[in-house]
Parts: sequence; structure tokens; C-alpha cells
Amino acid sequence: MRACPEHGPPSEPDHRFCEICGRNLETGGAPPVPTVWLSSRAAGAECAGCGASFVDASTSYCDHCGRRRAIGRGHAELDLDTVAAVTDKGRRRPRNEDAVVIGRLDGGLVAVVCDGVSTSTRADAASHGAAEAGMTTLLAALSAGADPTEATHQGAQAAAKAARSAAGPDDSDAPPSCTYVSAIACGDAVTVGWIGDSRAYWLGPEPACLTIDDSIAGQLAAGRPAPATVDSDASSRALIRWLGADSTDAEPQVTTLRPAGPGQLLVCSDGLHHYLSDPAELTAAATGTPIDVARHLTKVALDGGGHDNIAIAVLSFPATGGSAP
Repeated sequence: MRACPEHGPPSEPDHRFCEICGRNLETGGAPPVPTVWLSSRAAGAECAGCGASFVDASTSYCDHCGRRRAIGRGHAELDLDTVAAVTDKGRRRPRNEDAVVIGRLDGGLVAVVCDGVSTSTRADAASHGAAEAGMTTLLAALSAGADPTEATHQGAQAAAKAARSAAGPDDSDAPPSCTYVSAIACGDAVTVGWIGDSRAYWLGPEPACLTIDDSIAGQLAAGRPAPATVDSDASSRALIRWLGADSTDAEPQVTTLRPAGPGQLLVCSDGLHHYLSDPAELTAAATGTPIDVARHLTKVALDGGGHDNIAIAVLSFPATGGSAP
């Protein structure tokens, strides 16, 4: 009788799949990995001002003291085994306006990081809306058979729409805004798409930063001209592209890398790369499982001063679905 190596023979001799894990008993193939994703969005959190639990989830303010509720958690750890993330509000910011979402589907890993633009109103609404919309669209597109590049474009378009929709009637001066970076590890390649200055790094053989910051300094450092409409100060970190109702260019830049060997893919907000940006140094620090690496790099940023919110996601390569949480 055919038997599952983990759970033994089926209850009925004609069953072709293990009733517990779904393994194909005829081919011995591993069970399919369910599509699943996790977000740093706060759910059922207490008010940071008075400690009361939020009753009306549709409002942006505490029912008891009137303080604006935080959308993201001050500290969150997300772990799907082969892809993991950590976000922290840092030491100087009153709330966490960075968002990170990780996902897994059969044969692939996905992560999205969005950094809320601090000069905009309710930046955390834009970042969490964009990150979650990007993730759900990426997973749906990949599951439907889209190639990673096309899925990346679709995910960024959905994120841009979500960020725009975060704006309210009174937000015309500084509507909610954020950056966006997504990463897909699938097959023999990694695919990255970005808008803004959140980054992606390949940590492994021939480590490299895979993104070019959409800032004045980033464009000039890459040998690209700064837009004629902005001051071309080579040290300026001012964004020239972002997501939000006032964004005029939400088309992602996309790049694909086929690594020469195993390693890890890192996506992060500037809360990390402000302190540690060299690919070789990041690779040296990337020891252990994805959650180990994310925790360690978060500590590096906090020990360096933690001047900004921090969001870090780490994906294994080659990608494997991993075990269910």
C-alpha cells in the first residue's frame, strides 16, 4: 500500500493523497504550499494615549480620548519560515509609518515594504494600504500564471491606487504618501520593483544593491540627470517619485537578477540603509534564518540611533514554500 513518509498509509487504499498533509502518494511529491500572507498592520491594538481598546474600527481616532489611532504596530515580527520581516518605530518617531507584508505561494516568496513619507498627513494609511494591495495583487497575478515582471507591474499599480485612495477631502496640501518596493523570489531568479527610496539588496555571491533611489542624490549618484523642475543638490534625499494622490509617476522601475548561487534577498526602508548600506557588509551580517537576519539588522539600525522607522524583509533564495505556520 502506498504511504505518506510522514503520516503513514491512507485510511482507504484507493486514496491518492495523504489526508493530513496533501502529499501525492502516487508520485511522492510534496504537498502544495498554501498561499498565505502576513501584514504589520495593527489589529485590535490599544490606544497609545489612554490604553483603551478601539471599538469602532472604521474611525481613525480613539473612541475614548480622541487620539489618532496607529495603523501599524510599534514593533512587529512576521515569520513564514523562508521569508520573514521585522518592523520597528525606532527611537525618535511617535508612531510606525513603515509597513511590511510578506507572502508565500507554491514555488515562490514575496515581500513588500512601504515607507510612509513623514511630511505627508497620515502616511501610515498610505503605506499599509499600498503594501497590502501590492501583496494581494502580486500573489493573485503569480497564482494566475503571470511572469514575475508583469506581476510586479500589476502589484505596483494596485499599490498606487490604494495610496491615492487613502487621501481624504481635507488632505489636498499633503496627502498620505509612501515609497514602495516589492521582491519576488521564484524559480532561478529574483525580481524587484520600486518607486521611491526603499531598497532591495542581493545578499550572496556578488552582493549588490538592486535598486536606484528615486531621490535627487540617488539619481545623480547613478549618473542620471535630476528632473529639471527640482534643485539638483547632490546631497539632497528629497524624493522625486512616490505613491500618493499628488504623485505624477507611479510606474515602477523593475529589475531581474539570476543569482549564481544561494543567498538571501533583502528589502528595506531607509531606516536601515541610512545606517548600513554597503552590500558586502549587509551580506556579512546576514547569517541565520530570514527572521534571524531581520532581527539582527533591526538591532543594527536601533543601535545606530534609530532615527527613523525601520522595515526589513528577508527572502531565502532559492525560494521554497516552507512549512505552514
